[in-house]
Amino acid sequence: MRFQVRGAGVRLDHDRGWLVFTWGTAGGVDAQLAMPPERCVGIRGRSAGHGTSLRLGFRFRPSGESEPEVAAEIVVGPDGAERAWQFAQWFADQYGVQELSASWWDLEPSTAEREKADRDWLTAPVSPATRVLLRSVMARLTAADT
Repeated sequence: MRFQVRGAGVRLDHDRGWLVFTWGTAGGVDAQLAMPPERCVGIRGRSAGHGTSLRLGFRFRPSGESEPEVAAEIVVGPDGAERAWQFAQWFADQYGVQELSASWWDLEPSTAEREKADRDWLTAPVSPATRVLLRSVMARLTAADT
């Protein structure tokens, strides 16, 4: 499957067995990270500020278990977020990526995220629908106090 999406200063391409991130740099020279899809160990989607922009992050293990991981991310605007997330799901299924965080679309963090001892899941980013619900509840509580 050929796939390309442009984000804020980054382009993501999947073609001919490679996942390629291209960043524009000063002077018009591009920097690239090209990784074989089999090296991907995790994909995480998060809300990227206002609206429904998607911050899509990929983690790669270049070779053996002792090697440090490499991470790259792209922020996709609202017009391409749904398509980018569908690609991430297809990619994870196609290449056997075990860690796919779907919390960008879920109403609450995944079980794996809640179980991580090194972070407080209550402060994790939430979906736009959850923000609307929280504002509604808080408005009702404030009105009841008056």
